[in-house]
Amino acid sequence: MEATNDRVQLDQDSLKEAVRKEMNRLGLSQTRLAKESGINQTRLSLWFSGKYSGDTEAVATAISRWLNAVQERDQEANRMSAAPDWRPTPTANGIIGALRYAHRAGDIALVYGGAGVGKTCTARHYQENHPNVWVATMSPAMNSVAACLERVALAIGLPEAQPSAVKTENAIVARLENTGGLLIVDEAQHLPVCGLEAIRSVHDATGLGLALMGNESIYSRITGGGRQAHFAQLFSRVGYRVRLGNPSAGDVEALLAAWNIFEGKSQSLCMEIAKQAGALRGLTKVLRLGSLMLTEDDKCLTYDHIQTAWADLGGAL
Repeated sequence: MEATNDRVQLDQDSLKEAVRKEMNRLGLSQTRLAKESGINQTRLSLWFSGKYSGDTEAVATAISRWLNAVQERDQEANRMSAAPDWRPTPTANGIIGALRYAHRAGDIALVYGGAGVGKTCTARHYQENHPNVWVATMSPAMNSVAACLERVALAIGLPEAQPSAVKTENAIVARLENTGGLLIVDEAQHLPVCGLEAIRSVHDATGLGLALMGNESIYSRITGGGRQAHFAQLFSRVGYRVRLGNPSAGDVEALLAAWNIFEGKSQSLCMEIAKQAGALRGLTKVLRLGSLMLTEDDKCLTYDHIQTAWADLGGAL
């Protein structure tokens, strides 16, 4: 019995060492590890220090499960090709033009439509290459002025919650005025009337550029029907509008060039996939899934890889 306990201890010591190496490699804290592994943080800390008096085998089993999952995930990640870096497609260049105008002119730009054609990716690319650019991504939870302003505050680096929407607005204005910056509001279709007006007021108070990005509904809400009166001040301030449709042939060709796909039959299939719901985003998912099927003898994705991946994702042409 004593020998068995010694063996378990040695196994667990080896496990602890392996886990610590993974934590160092991934830059994980014990707090983060506790969340990812589903182990109580106090229990995990005591287990690492050798002071846990409970069921150490149960902890070891749970942590082994986490370690195996991480290793399996890494193996899959190594096999799956990453999506290519941002490319200056015709659609992306149109979006960049709108963002550049709003930034330089301190005006409002509206970019709408075209689900899956790269609005978010292009916004992030612009942010990475220009100073004082912030991206605030909205969601259905943004149903009040306070919620909308809190999301903006987080995006510009003001993490401390304010006791009221007025104080949040004051903090945002103080942070943004005289920066000559650009605030990009992504998924803006989720903003209620009051939220759009609140963000428009921040623009008015600071003079910074504002880009509203979303689907077709953001434009129709601002311009159409009985709601137009609610948005009169906002609509009159929009200085640049870009409507995005389906991805162009140039968009798809740029993406395929990044994946080294030049064979005619494969390109034609990808063109058809890009016309479906999801557009370039959907095509990228197909190509990433297809990359898992590559063997050592494959130099690039073939028609069969792409067709199989598209079928696996439920696609039908």
